[in-house]
Amino acid sequence: MNPTPESAGALRDEHPVEDPISVLELPVAADAAQNPAPALAAAIEALSTALRDPDIRVLVLVLRAPPQPQPAGTAQAPPAQQIDALHDWLLALWDSDKPTLAALDSDIGGAGLALALACDLVVASRDVRLHLSPGLQAAGRAAAATWLAARRLPPAQAAALALGCELDAPRAHAVGVLAELAEPGLARERAVELASRIARTPGPLLAAVKQQLAQGAAQSLAQALADERARCLRAGASMPARVEQQ
Repeated sequence: MNPTPESAGALRDEHPVEDPISVLELPVAADAAQNPAPALAAAIEALSTALRDPDIRVLVLVLRAPPQPQPAGTAQAPPAQQIDALHDWLLALWDSDKPTLAALDSDIGGAGLALALACDLVVASRDVRLHLSPGLQAAGRAAAATWLAARRLPPAQAAALALGCELDAPRAHAVGVLAELAEPGLARERAVELASRIARTPGPLLAAVKQQLAQGAAQSLAQALADERARCLRAGASMPARVEQQ
């Protein structure tokens, strides 16, 4: 991916093209109203490009706070296009058939936290803190972070976060929100290493595993076993044909 000069400051993909990984960097504020529409548009375009690229197997989203965020409560309400752009970004991550990883090297909350929780795996520096403002939630400016937190965190911890209690990275790792902890400033590097390991698996197999994980959340054990049996029988039936072709 080669971002345009206008978007280069907000979104970058600097990973070597020979590696089947796309690394996107995005500054994102907790308040959805403080995220510039051009940066969101560039992010959606970059994500869509990576999702369509058959050579890309894993996406790494590096999220960081904007250089100079506005004081809380000073931003105007975001226009409908801005809200829709954030929602499109979240849906694309949540529904992606490619594994997605978020890398956090700074405190994150609200809209940024939602983007992180929409990824399959989250890697964070051990000094990072997660936060979720009740005011932003009530005003509809946290980009569905509450919904995602309720699904990715244990109930008690999700409630505490939604009610304004910060969650530090070691505790988030202990309760299963974070896949891995990294030393301060090294979350991006650790996430890329993890993505490289995952990317050794062929893309179709990664997509199949993601589909099974999504189905498993809504299936009973009996349904999961029946589905596994059907896959096993289909694979067995196709083996003679492959042998004959060889």
